[in-house]
Amino acid sequence: MILDEIIEKAKEKANIKSDYALAKALGIDRRIVSDWKKQKRHPNTQESIQLATLAGIEETTVIACIELEAAKTPQKIQFWKSYLENKGMFACITMTALAISISTTQEHRSIDILQLQNYDAGTTNNHAIKNNTLYIMRTAK
Repeated sequence: MILDEIIEKAKEKANIKSDYALAKALGIDRRIVSDWKKQKRHPNTQESIQLATLAGIEETTVIACIELEAAKTPQKIQFWKSYLENKGMFACITMTALAISISTTQEHRSIDILQLQNYDAGTTNNHAIKNNTLYIMRTAK
């Protein structure tokens, strides 16, 4: 996910119409948001967490995406790409384990639904995060 997408998602989710209003919500000068969009600078950790919170995206994902976008050396680029890929693999393994756990539980109920949003919703090739939803359902036997 690139910084412009994070900014737009934060504005959309927080019902903010302008970059000026976003800067005001973050407690920063409006020129800072403009500099982010022009790639003259990148958000620091605090600003990244604030953006993630407004956008409804997991904080470490936003920080990693911003670090990847800001990375200049091949080593740093590879590190952040690997981090995002491993983060996605961990989420996939966790969801699989959760599904198996639910399906093997001896409890009997009519239907249980667990809805998880934005879990491994990203792809690291284009840094885009999609709003995927995973539903895990268990029916009574």
